[in-house]
Amino acid sequence: MSSSLERCVVKSYAFCGKDGCRPLGTGKSHASRLGIVAAVGLAPRCRNHSADVRKVQAALNRFPAHEGGPNPQLVVDGICGPKTSAAIRKFQTKQFGASEADGIVDVGRLTDRRLGGPATTYSNLTAEMQSHIPRVKAIISIARSALAAAERFKQGDGGHSFGFGEASWNKLVKHFQVDKFPSWQAQIRWINSIYIGMETAIGYIPQGVIALADEPDGSSVGAYAFTFAGGYHLSERNKTWQGLPRGTVYLCARMQELNRDAFAYVLIHELAHYVGPPGDSGNEIDDHAYKHKPPKYDHLLPWQRVHNADCYSQFAFETVGKPFDLNAQVT
Repeated sequence: MSSSLERCVVKSYAFCGKDGCRPLGTGKSHASRLGIVAAVGLAPRCRNHSADVRKVQAALNRFPAHEGGPNPQLVVDGICGPKTSAAIRKFQTKQFGASEADGIVDVGRLTDRRLGGPATTYSNLTAEMQSHIPRVKAIISIARSALAAAERFKQGDGGHSFGFGEASWNKLVKHFQVDKFPSWQAQIRWINSIYIGMETAIGYIPQGVIALADEPDGSSVGAYAFTFAGGYHLSERNKTWQGLPRGTVYLCARMQELNRDAFAYVLIHELAHYVGPPGDSGNEIDDHAYKHKPPKYDHLLPWQRVHNADCYSQFAFETVGKPFDLNAQVT
């Protein structure tokens, strides 16, 4: 599920319903995401058609200053003068680094694709999608509570109250087989760290990591959502894949087809990929098996389980008393 880019291993995960995750397509399209027909900038080769310049100016204005947007915003007048050129260069420097800042928006190239992509997080989600986010947070919080109760139960210091600790331990063993490791406590800490990462990622408002986006150009796998292995980590956040920052979980339009439980399930699954180690570490949260595709899930080895995205979604939903059947929820 990987593609090679930028001299390192980039693993992308696009959740596609019952088929599980697929890598994003790597084919490159030369069509303009912004809809421009010729280059915009101050170089002699730039045509600077008024309609094209307006699209570039409007797109730049969508981005906040901390993401390279102009401050103050540009006047959308269709004239590519020094201010527009400087704004393009500032945007490129922030998004891609100084080496990529030539002040030109070429059709279908990196700057065009990024300007045509998501501008910020949360605020560009549909109202329905935003309404599901608190549900996701609540499920993750309960999963963490179950981990703590299971640990107390095994230590014999009260986590067994009303059977919650023992029940939590049994669910933990069912999905992660932590009892098979030399140190079950170390595995609980690892699993908990993944859920903590999820909480941090989606609680980072307004500059969170959830954005609304279409599949990238050249990809047509039918994704509900997609992200990149380890994109949460500082070493990965400013890197890009076909113009898209890898430090984001992207929700596609198909996510609007899902009810709140299915939405939460898919997002927790993608967040596991996102907050786990980077794709070139050999320790990333991968897709070794899916619960809705027996019997492989039941035969996973313990190490595979703690590095399997579906285990995190399955465990989380069992802790809230709602075992999740993907086959009954999505197409």
